[in-house]
Formats: sequence, structure tokens, C-alpha cells
Amino acid sequence: MPVSTSTCRRVRAFRRSYSAVRQRVCDRGRVGVTGGAWRAVLADNALFDLHLPLLSSITPSTPSASVSATELASLLGALAHEFSIEWVDSCDSTNARMVDAPPPADGRVHVLVADRQTAGRGRRGRQWLSWQGASLTFSVLWRFEPGAPAPAGLSLAAGLALARALEQLGVQGVQLKWPNDVLVHGDKLAGILVELLPTRGRPPAAVIGIGLNLRLPADATIPGQTGVTGLAHALEAAPPSPPAVLATILGELHRLFDTYAVAGFPALRGAWEQRNAFAGLPVAIVGEGATQLGTCAGVDDDGALLLRTDSGLQRILAGDVSLRPLAGGPP
Repeated sequence: MPVSTSTCRRVRAFRRSYSAVRQRVCDRGRVGVTGGAWRAVLADNALFDLHLPLLSSITPSTPSASVSATELASLLGALAHEFSIEWVDSCDSTNARMVDAPPPADGRVHVLVADRQTAGRGRRGRQWLSWQGASLTFSVLWRFEPGAPAPAGLSLAAGLALARALEQLGVQGVQLKWPNDVLVHGDKLAGILVELLPTRGRPPAAVIGIGLNLRLPADATIPGQTGVTGLAHALEAAPPSPPAVLATILGELHRLFDTYAVAGFPALRGAWEQRNAFAGLPVAIVGEGATQLGTCAGVDDDGALLLRTDSGLQRILAGDVSLRPLAGGPP
């Protein structure tokens, strides 16, 4: 069947439009095309029923970051348009940058990824160490709907999302240590730092920082830390690429935080308890000036630790205590 002259003209017009969009992307150094750009092309060329993915705005800072960002955009698939992602080679602290200068609210989840942090932050002022090519460190700015209460149990929800993502990647023996660590067979694999932004009349928002050891360099020294592991050791194989790991984690964060936004931590509490590293075990809660001994009785609907002691059930709040096992518990 011969093709009409008008159809040929439309094909050529579509190719020119498509090439123009691609060139704009390359000129700006951005990986991914905004939904508006694609819609403009398709609206002008409605003859073609092309279901092209709406990719997020993913901004790489270096050629190596550009490669990672390209892979990430492809792996996120249909979820890509939900995120705005900046991928940098190095920065001081992804959490600090997000907290000090939060991106404007535009309906997307903002993510800052760094191949290496020079001043990474952990709980209680501790430093989070990372190594070029051996760590995945990133922060997610999550905004809640207007009128939502202050987030409760958010670090536990984030830990559960991270645990589920690791399980999807094939990691066995994933455990959660209250309030913010992810363990594998008792060894620390990842940590989480949640910082709430000042509301100032705006809806609640939180920056969730995640640091994950992909592998531990042979010369790595971690002051005051024992029982630390990497993803390569947990898998007993070369880990997936950082973009593949990140895409899996972002997918789980998106799914669980959708649930969290509607039903809060109570809807996720049971799944968290299933992975509680110290469930029913004797523990010591080390505070600023005192140590409490008891048995870990799980967490409540607000994410507080429940400690069973001789004087009854105590409710321990996150933020100023650390969990330490007694003899006989996991290290």
C-alpha cells in the first residue's frame, strides 16, 4: 500500500521534533526528558501512538555520574517521573545540602546522590564514612500532604523499605536494628539518618539520608565500629551496579511511603517486627547518663522501642539512646 505524501511529511516532522528534543537534552547535560517536552512532540504528531516513558529530571555532575544517571533513568521505568534526581561525584553531606537548601516543592520526590561524601553524618553527631566506588550515599526529600501530623516512626519505615529492597536484590538474613540500622546476620550494612525540616506553616517534610556499604576496601578503618559488612560480602558475589541498587531502593521507598502517608507506621509495624534483630533478646539501652537493662519487646505504633524491665514496660524514644546487645545476643 503506497504511503501518502502527507504521511511522509509527518514522519519527517516527527523525526525533526524528536531530534530537537534529544539535542536540547544533550546541550543541557541532562539525562531524561521532561514529560512536557515529550508531550509537545507527540501532540504535534498525533498520528503516531508511541508510548514513551516520562523520565525524571536526572542531573549528573561528571561523565561518570552521567553514565550512572542514564542507567538509573532506564531502571526506574514508569516511576522515573516521580523523582527529580541530582547525581554528583562528591559532596560534603547529602543530608546537609538538602536540609540547608531544600529544593522547591514541585510534586516530585527530590534525591541527591553522591558517589562519595567527605563529611557524611550519622546519628548523635557521628560521622558516616564512605569510599569512592565502594559506597552508595544519598538523601531523599519527602514532603507530606498539608494537614499531615508530624511523622512518627519514619526512620523505621525507611529501614523497612531498605530491608525489602536488599531482599529483592538477593540478600539473605536482613535484620533491622532500632532505630536506624540495617544488619545482615548481625553485621551493619547500612544506616539511616532522618531530619525533619522546619514547617514554618508548610506541610511536614523530612530528609531521609541513607548510607550503604557496597563493599569494604581492604584498607578501610572504621573507628569504634566492629561487625561491619558490605553488599558484596552479603551476596557472596559482585554487587549490582550502584544505579541498580538505588533504583530498587527508591522503588521500595516510594511504595512504602505511599502506605505510610495514608496509614502511618502502624500499617508497617508488623513487617518491621518480623525483621527486628533483637526481638525477645536481652539488651542494654545506653543513654547520655544512664544504662537501662531489659528485654526487647518490639516497638509501638509511634516507632518507640518497648523495653521490658523488672519495673514494667518502658517506652524508649529514638534520638538520644543506642541499642547494645548483652552477652548472648547478636553482636
